[in-house]
Amino acid sequence: RDSRSMEKVVVAVMAAAARAQFPGMPGMPSEARPISKSVKYLQCGVCKVATQEVWDQTEAKRAEAPKGHLGEDELQEIATEVCDPDADGGEWITFYDIVQAEKGAPLKLEKEEYLGECRRECRTIVKACRSVYDEYREDVAESLYKRDASTAEKFKSRVCQKWAGVCPATKVPASYEHPDEYWMPVDEEMYKMKKMQQMINKQAQKYGKQPVQFVDPMQNAMFMDEDDYEL
Repeated sequence: RDSRSMEKVVVAVMAAAARAQFPGMPGMPSEARPISKSVKYLQCGVCKVATQEVWDQTEAKRAEAPKGHLGEDELQEIATEVCDPDADGGEWITFYDIVQAEKGAPLKLEKEEYLGECRRECRTIVKACRSVYDEYREDVAESLYKRDASTAEKFKSRVCQKWAGVCPATKVPASYEHPDEYWMPVDEEMYKMKKMQQMINKQAQKYGKQPVQFVDPMQNAMFMDEDDYEL
């Protein structure tokens, strides 16, 4: 009990220190809005990349686990974090830029070399990812626990095609042009601050404390509403 009480005190102190250090950012700034019209054209590609990430992360953690065994709770956490760009398991999302060669062409994910800022396109990938994993997260974890898919390709086919039905990809209409957004690499200091915020909020959630938000991820600037684009 003393240990848990001390943890609660530490969380409270860290949160207070964070608010004091960054007084110019009160409240919780809103996230960048996803480009919703593009989501259905990205679901297949995003599902495949996300499910490969789940597979790879599971294999990596099994390699470190005693006797190579992971419990269902651990697998649930992997399947939950994969669509969260602020979590370690979802950082892959920020590496990707959405590209379209021309109006009516398929939307593709192009991997960059570095972590990026999570702006509108990043949130669009998040929404496409959650459209699958919010519904099938438990099925994914159960399948991994049972090890009933022998390869990553079979696992991706099961999740993206058989269960979610998002593959093959939805054809992009000839008239549709994705509103492009420049991909931006993340600022190193901002990244460190985000990770500290994530750590504090994870502990705050554990003990029912109020989360802190002292990082403004440039989400209130340079983002136009969808109505500003002529589609």
